[in-house]
Amino acid sequence: MKKTIAIVACIAMAMGMTAQMSRWSYGLQAGVAAHATTGTLNDNFKGAVGFTGGLTADRDRLRLKADVTYCQPSFKNPNMYGILDEQGRDAQINAAANASHIGTSLQVGYTVARMGAVSLTPCAGIYYSYYSWKLNNIEWKKDENLQDYYSITGNYDTSLGRLSWIASLDVDIHLHDAYTDLMGPQQRLRSSLRITPWVTHISHNAVVPSVKGMQLGISVAYSGLLSSLE
Repeated sequence: MKKTIAIVACIAMAMGMTAQMSRWSYGLQAGVAAHATTGTLNDNFKGAVGFTGGLTADRDRLRLKADVTYCQPSFKNPNMYGILDEQGRDAQINAAANASHIGTSLQVGYTVARMGAVSLTPCAGIYYSYYSWKLNNIEWKKDENLQDYYSITGNYDTSLGRLSWIASLDVDIHLHDAYTDLMGPQQRLRSSLRITPWVTHISHNAVVPSVKGMQLGISVAYSGLLSSLE
């Protein structure tokens, strides 16, 4: 989590400095995102719906953007690390039904088409995936009817983090423009609906067997970009 916050802070500072240059438009986007999973990643985590937000800086057709998504995917595997007791029963289980997942990306894009109110901007860059959850250590016993049950003997936090690549396509649909001089020289605020399908590959080799696969996602967000007209 600290690493993710540090990455976002550095990106925000860089974009803030860049935005002082002329010909740059800068702003933010916020909305909802959903993703599905494949491979052994899908054997352990379900897809999920969550929130997304980030920063954008555009100059002519060039785009720099940073996004953060947060969701709580459900587990498919109650004992991902495969910890068993002497009888081959689970000796460890997830403490809750869901994990927390944060995905942070930094991408560069180039607008390849502008068709009326719609523009298309392919982007690519780096992506940091971070799953975190709590595990219970358990001990199996028998009740008075000789039925098996378990008791929790302890718990601890665990996580999986991995840096990878990401590719996306921003489909921006222009909504309206507003003009203001509140922040100094004459400014234009351009509002858009941004629809972004994306794909990334995640490989967590610390787990045996390894957890790897694709995340296939889409986000729908409001985008507001501010630019100077002087």
